[in-house]
Amino acid sequence: MKSFKDYLIESKTVYEFKVKVAGQCPKDMAGHIKSALAPYKVESCSSGKGTPIQETQEEFPSLKHVELTVFDVTTSYPATSLQLQSLIAECAKLPTANIIVRTVAEQEEYNINHAHDVKSGKALLGTDYEKSNNQDMVGEKHMMNFLKELHSTKHEGEAVTGYNDELLAKKAPVDKSPAAGKAAKSGTTSAIGSKKIKLPDPMKDY
Repeated sequence: MKSFKDYLIESKTVYEFKVKVAGQCPKDMAGHIKSALAPYKVESCSSGKGTPIQETQEEFPSLKHVELTVFDVTTSYPATSLQLQSLIAECAKLPTANIIVRTVAEQEEYNINHAHDVKSGKALLGTDYEKSNNQDMVGEKHMMNFLKELHSTKHEGEAVTGYNDELLAKKAPVDKSPAAGKAAKSGTTSAIGSKKIKLPDPMKDY
């Protein structure tokens, strides 16, 4: 059985960040990040993944011909991305413009918003839609497939078992006491029309 300490460790909340540094990083950039974010108790910091030098970096449009290094950082205490950016830039003695810090949610939102930034070269205006035949989703053909699938599906009850199955009776108990028998017998006759009423004989009364 787990102890309270184990449950407390499992329920511990951590905060994940992506730290991106454009240009040449200091030799011990991971160490600078840990030192800068020490007040927020750094749980982990990756060694950094670098990308080749490119003419332009998508997230650093003002910088030309630079490489990009990405660090995955996890802290125990919350902080804003701008706070971490300022602390890292000061500790590593780098320009703030060369550093971007985002939470995982912020990075996902950025990826969604910029998923179509690269131009395909195809004009959408005046372009016909791709030809498609969706008759299998509507009409007579769809109805026949649906009925066939419905017919092939078996609907069977599923027994539910529990912890108290051994204590429960397999069949409903039957009360065999005399009182229960009389009650059951009395309940089989109707109050109206079940018994013939005996009428008085007028000749015997006079």
